Amino acid sequence: MAGGGWSSLPADLLRDISGRLSSDADHLHIHQVCTHWRASTSRPAACRPWVVTGRGRSGLEPIGEYSLRLPCGGARKLEVAAAPAGLPYCCGASRGWLALVDHAQSPTRLVLWEPLSSTEISLPCLSPLTRVFISDDPLTSSNWIAIAAQIKGEIGQKTLFWRPGDATWTMLYERGTCQIDTLVFNEGKAYYIDTMRNIIICDFNTGSDPSPRCTRIFHACTVVNKLCRCHRLHPARGVHLVVCKGELLLVVLYLGSHPWPAEVYKPVWTPNQRLELHERVRDLGDHSLFVGRGDAFALSAKEFPAIKRNCIYSADIPWNKSYWISVFNLESDVVEEIPYPDDILGTYAWFCPRKPFLKQS
Repeated sequence: MAGGGWSSLPADLLRDISGRLSSDADHLHIHQVCTHWRASTSRPAACRPWVVTGRGRSGLEPIGEYSLRLPCGGARKLEVAAAPAGLPYCCGASRGWLALVDHAQSPTRLVLWEPLSSTEISLPCLSPLTRVFISDDPLTSSNWIAIAAQIKGEIGQKTLFWRPGDATWTMLYERGTCQIDTLVFNEGKAYYIDTMRNIIICDFNTGSDPSPRCTRIFHACTVVNKLCRCHRLHPARGVHLVVCKGELLLVVLYLGSHPWPAEVYKPVWTPNQRLELHERVRDLGDHSLFVGRGDAFALSAKEFPAIKRNCIYSADIPWNKSYWISVFNLESDVVEEIPYPDDILGTYAWFCPRKPFLKQS
């Protein structure tokens, strides 16, 4: 470095340093130093968020042949570390981890895999298995919980939970729901909503009692559809729960030419197990919400400058159009559609990689 200063740092050293950065803002800064640093490091847009895409699987089945892509025109694939051998199916994307299994209908292995560090965590395998969620990052928390969904009957699902150290899974909600759309964790509670808009609240704050308390909020769709006061009803095509800045929010995506293609509300749970929506949220500040099948989360545009502020990024599957990513601006009500290639035939979900894992020397 004596001759050229910082601009003469070896390319492999720059790649190693940039791989340890924890935010898009840091990646952007290192990318702006000089031409050599820019050529030796990844583009900032490649950092977050990603999309997990699948082929040929939908509904109650795990995602099939999956890949990680950037949410941009053309859906460019991301090259990350090779997934664990013999686990070609993905049945969950949560907290920066992928849940991988060895067989779509009758799995015998279930592994959580973190793509940036290639860390693997084996879990007891359930068969059949449809979807897996985790409450926290296992590399930074010792109190994380995994929730898994299994088929119950013709179209239903039941849920089970597992804590580190447990020998087997424990039943969480056996009564059954339809397919789970979104599951989020907040303040010791798990909230999930199914395709029929029923909401189940699972409270893990039970003290010495290891069994969570589960409350079912029926027919949230009826409440949501009453939000539309147009001359003609615009039913919701998507309803999601997401946590933003520690607060639980409910996101409604409308079908057709609704004046507001997406709305955000603060949900209220009444003592008689009903959902009420009073306060509409119009300003998320610097944050944007990412909703789709499976995991839903909020990101700050300050920390991740590749995203737009005060928007809703939707990875919902449309009913009568090709696959796309929709970006709803809550200030202007403008909708931007990012098309995806025709070879994506199955479900897909948002995936936000965790901060790069710094291995101890």
